[in-house]
Amino acid sequence: MSTTSVPFQPNQTKAQIDLLVFDLDGTLIDTGRDLANAVNFALQQAGKDILPMEKIISFVGDGARTLLTRALDQPTAEDLQLAMRHFRAHYAAHLADFSKPYPGITDVLAHFRAKKKAVLTNKPHEFTLPLLERLRLSQAFDFIQGGQAQLPLKPDPQSLQNILSHLKVEAARALMIGDGENDILAGKAASAKTCAVTYGFRPKENLLALAPDFVIHAPLELLTIVS
Repeated sequence: MSTTSVPFQPNQTKAQIDLLVFDLDGTLIDTGRDLANAVNFALQQAGKDILPMEKIISFVGDGARTLLTRALDQPTAEDLQLAMRHFRAHYAAHLADFSKPYPGITDVLAHFRAKKKAVLTNKPHEFTLPLLERLRLSQAFDFIQGGQAQLPLKPDPQSLQNILSHLKVEAARALMIGDGENDILAGKAASAKTCAVTYGFRPKENLLALAPDFVIHAPLELLTIVS
């Protein structure tokens, strides 16, 4: 007897949510061009060929060190350290040359002004807060957590659990929203609800394979799934 596989269908029934936790790059803000420019600056300083923006964006999601490691393709520790210095210097000076919130994000944050909201990103905290401040988004959030030495990066759930503890919200009443596999995995590991966004940096198929609770194709669709 033959069987037909049924494509994954996320639950789109509205959820009772007290806390919205957003990823940053590819979810709240389109940072692709500024990140690519900083990576290519570091590559040029290392005497390497620059890479297409799309290639660099495919490397985003696991923190700056991994981003540079992938771009340099198996660098020595010394080469990576030097590239990181060039990347940090360039990116700090050009955080928001082209970066901007995705269409609808400011409306989403305004609509959910009464709910608790947080940012959880693997982007180093030294860039996370200044970027949100530059784009006048920081005041919308109750907690902002960028990559820091004392907490492991997503998909480890500890950073998300730290936010839940700080804001005193039960995991079942929190929604982890992101464009990357790490966001869905971290949310599931922390027993939070998960929402994959398909307008960001990672392939939709990769996200659907992880069976998130919700899937949205534009930021304003959050209004249809969060009660």
